[in-house]
Amino acid sequence: MMQQLITRVWENQTFHDQLAILRAAWLRRELKVEEHPDIAEGLLAQSAQAAAILSTSDKPEHLKAAFSAVACAADLGRERLPGLDGVLRIVLTQMGNFPALKTAPAVGQFARLPTRLAIAEEIRRELNRVAVGTGALELTDFQRSLWNVLESGDNVAISAPTSAGKSFVLQAHLRSRARAGKLTSAVYLVPSRALIAQVGDAVATWMREEGLEQLSLVTIPLSADVQLREPAIYVLTQERLQAILTSHPNFRASLIICDEAQGIEDGARGVLLHNVVDQLLERNPSAQVVFAGPNICNAQAFGAMFNLKLLREVESRSPSVVQNLILVNTRSLEVGRVNIERLSDGTQSLIGDADLQRPLPTIKERLVRVAERFGRDKPSILYANGPKDAEDIAKGLKDVFKDVEPVEAITDLIALVKNAVHSKYDLVPCLRRGVGFHYGRIPALVRRGIETAFAEGHIRYLVTTSTLIQGVNFPAANLFVCKPKKGAKKENLDPAEFWNLAGRAGRLGKELQGNIFLIDYQDWDIKYVDAPHEIEIASSIGRTLKKDVVRLIECAENANPPLETEERLSLEATFARLLSDHMSGRLADTFNRYGVPAADRASLSAALEVARDRVRLPLAVLAESPTVSAIRQQRLADYLASEIKGGGSKRIEELMPRHPRDDDAYVRLSEVFKICHRQLLSLDVKKLHSRMAAIAVRWMRGDPVPEIVNENHRRTGGTDIAKSIRETLKDIEQDIRFKYLRLTSCYLSVLAYVLRTTGHEAIAARLPNLPSFLEVGAADQTMISFLGIGITRVTARALTHEAMDKNMDMAAALKWLRDQAMDTLLSSRLMREEVERALRSHA
Repeated sequence: MMQQLITRVWENQTFHDQLAILRAAWLRRELKVEEHPDIAEGLLAQSAQAAAILSTSDKPEHLKAAFSAVACAADLGRERLPGLDGVLRIVLTQMGNFPALKTAPAVGQFARLPTRLAIAEEIRRELNRVAVGTGALELTDFQRSLWNVLESGDNVAISAPTSAGKSFVLQAHLRSRARAGKLTSAVYLVPSRALIAQVGDAVATWMREEGLEQLSLVTIPLSADVQLREPAIYVLTQERLQAILTSHPNFRASLIICDEAQGIEDGARGVLLHNVVDQLLERNPSAQVVFAGPNICNAQAFGAMFNLKLLREVESRSPSVVQNLILVNTRSLEVGRVNIERLSDGTQSLIGDADLQRPLPTIKERLVRVAERFGRDKPSILYANGPKDAEDIAKGLKDVFKDVEPVEAITDLIALVKNAVHSKYDLVPCLRRGVGFHYGRIPALVRRGIETAFAEGHIRYLVTTSTLIQGVNFPAANLFVCKPKKGAKKENLDPAEFWNLAGRAGRLGKELQGNIFLIDYQDWDIKYVDAPHEIEIASSIGRTLKKDVVRLIECAENANPPLETEERLSLEATFARLLSDHMSGRLADTFNRYGVPAADRASLSAALEVARDRVRLPLAVLAESPTVSAIRQQRLADYLASEIKGGGSKRIEELMPRHPRDDDAYVRLSEVFKICHRQLLSLDVKKLHSRMAAIAVRWMRGDPVPEIVNENHRRTGGTDIAKSIRETLKDIEQDIRFKYLRLTSCYLSVLAYVLRTTGHEAIAARLPNLPSFLEVGAADQTMISFLGIGITRVTARALTHEAMDKNMDMAAALKWLRDQAMDTLLSSRLMREEVERALRSHA
């Protein structure tokens, strides 16, 4: 009976016509364009009734239409027909979307439901309620299904839209297991340091709320001399996890969460992600594994990638908020006039026109003016194609809002920005006007401050780059996009990335509808609305084995590899993995996982045997740098052995890097980088090694970023301080903390092996832990301990400056912090709050 009703409603053109009228009327009111006369009460009531029927369906398109119809009807008719809030409540209950009930007080507090419906709601609500910590959560249907699988202990692959609340449930599951004493070691893998900060903050918050004194939170690599504690949660990138796996060969995890798991496709980093998950499963085959990603259509592929006998799948395609695709066409014959249409199911519906009173010749001006006109009433995100674009767009918005004065929280954030980045950073004047920008290179505490200010409404407009695509979570009511690109090469987003980005429009529990403004969509290179919304996952290893066998063979057989480009790095990372598998007897298993044809197996095996004969380094050494070609590592080993043999003890000293505090640290590191350029990268760029060594030494010594910026600015003779700031942040975040960390790690492991095999074991034991110093930006043990506690570099540096003892371990550092009066020690409120958070999470 109900199915027949659903079919009758869906096949009735009147419903779709009325839905279009409601959507257009709601947007006209929301965007303040043209007149929006009251919708007839009969239409409102009929649409709400139809929505109630469709909400009983299990088809995403029915649920999406039902949600949209009743959300618009309730907003438009609430004063005349207050019962519409009751229908909205019924629809959300039927959809199992209980978090959305908190969006509007009139909906959440509606108390005039018929008894039968009220009882049905309470039963449904109880089914979706779970106990977490000292309280209870009311979940969506999707979240409840996911919760049940997680609690069962089974492996699971999760596929759902960005706004579905995947990460929320994963963290609630961690919290539940920790409180029940069922957690030993959990690894929570994320793709970026920005996400480490975001997830780490969330975990630290509930650890403090639950009083979990015995639980440790680890977010940085721990050296071999640091004992790993249990229970513990490790929130790490794949690079940081690799460092821990190398330094702690007995480390095991009972729970492995791989968030943003679509990163398995991402070139060399995807190979490394594959490697570290494989290692964790080898060490503990019974560990529970969770893969989570947005709209993955073949989530079961993770089972084949990792030889998992059981992998349950939980997916959702149902909306948690309504998302409106709004086309803004600036190509008008009348200067400054824009045309607005709603795009739905391939159909464009006219909403109206607006006069922006300005010419709009550039992407920057279009984003600024369209966002100014349509985004000023609610928090809005603007997508920029790179860091410089983000700064320029933010400055444009800043000039528009000259009448805005900063509140105290923004004044505090400005002071922090000056201390952590530079007094002339363009973020400073932007913040004064309620505008911010955000990209991955910005120091962690500043990023956190920006995110908090945006969430609290102190920043009204936030301009961000592809950091959003990497999973950093700050949704907004409005998203403005114009010809989106990514990376230094300004490549088009792929469809899956675009829909991941679009998922940021609409905040569950804050509003029922989010708006995505597509500016001059007709001129975009890719028509994303017509492209699939789902991702078909293929690991970087699998894709290379399928498409690049000839080039893989060339990698194995070439005794003198060419310049290591980004593309070459991705290819050689797969080669490194295959050679490792060949040397350890696992190659057949890898071929089976990816269905490699017999002919390709034979030719690849033969080529790998050629490489194996050429490589004399043991597998244990090669494994410490799993994305560096074994051929390159062997070339480095041969060079070092030859230099030591010909130059004796004097040359050994020259090849040995020094502690960053040593007077000769710069000269020695410059030599190390020069050797890495030539032997590992096949790169010969004059003075590049010297420039990067100078930055790296100052970074490792803990010098303030503003001083490093000024030195860079002076060395380059630059006149554009904004450019120097941007380039220095790139030097630190992308080059020093990633590229040169990778090179230095490889250099030290190979040098240590060569020293040991040439009778210099005692000298090998003196090698400093440069990779850790490069990763965290510190070399004093006290500062490293503060960082390990969960304090960011800018605050850790200020504390270290005040501490007499520069060699405190984490226990001593915690005791020292508890003994201090932070009000007198740190002038910045944000720094003091960070220390307080860290101390509470280490109660």
